[in-house]
Formats: sequence, C-alpha cells, structure tokens
Amino acid sequence: MVGTGSLAAQDDCKLVLDSTIKAFDVPVHAYVTMNISGKPETGESIYAGGVVYAKYNGKWSAGSKTQEMKAMAEKNRQTNKTTCRYLKDELVNGEMAAVYSVHEVAPNSTTDSKTWISKAKGLPLRSDMDMEGGKSHFSTRYEYGNVKPPM
Repeated sequence: MVGTGSLAAQDDCKLVLDSTIKAFDVPVHAYVTMNISGKPETGESIYAGGVVYAKYNGKWSAGSKTQEMKAMAEKNRQTNKTTCRYLKDELVNGEMAAVYSVHEVAPNSTTDSKTWISKAKGLPLRSDMDMEGGKSHFSTRYEYGNVKPPM
C-alpha cells in the first residue's frame, strides 16, 4: 500500500508540473499579489508570442523568451525535490479546477503552495505560494482569453 500512495503522489506532481510547463505555450495574462517581508506589491506578466512581458511601475517591458523560462522550469523539475497531493475540486471563476498542495525544496529555497488546475484545459488558474515559512507570499491569477502582447 505504501508504494501506491507514493505512485499517486508522483502522478499528482506530474500533472501539476506538466500544467506549469504547458502554460508557457499559450498566451496567458498573470496577475500577482505579493507580500515580501511585510511589504505588499502587485504585478502583472503576459506570456505571448514567445516573449514574457512584465509590468513594473506602470510600464510594460519585454523580458525573457518563454522557451528560456520553459527550459528553466524543466531543469528545476529535474533538480528540485517536489511532493504534491490532490486536495479537492473547486470552482475558480466558473471553471472546475483540481486543487493540489505542492511542497518544493530547491537548493536555495523551500516553497509551499496550492495550485488550482483547470480540469478542462490542464492549465493553472490560480496559485498561492509561501516561501521560507511564510516570510514571502505570492498569489497569482491566470487568464487565458483574449491575451495579446502589451507593446
């Protein structure tokens, strides 16, 4: 029985990590609310046309290529120790999502998060992440409709 639970957890992580990688291949607008050591901030990013655009101080700028971000995520997937667990199904903006808890240990950080993945599209809809025991918190909402490069 122990092996079965372990295999299910591996399958859960594959589903969660695959959804994150898949998000680099479709246009997406991400809205982020951050609280870093008690300082609240907001941000936005758009992945479109192979480029990641970030909004900082009200201005958009082009940054990394989505393929570079995807390659980094794939590398992290190989090196980080990640455990995942299915929690429940829940509606997010009218769309049914599977909710997973994710614990990730990287060489320089530890994160605990909840991720909501669209049951219909297999893409992340929402993510709440705490780093280093809650010292930093990030809440992200993903939108996929009518996304275009901002510049």
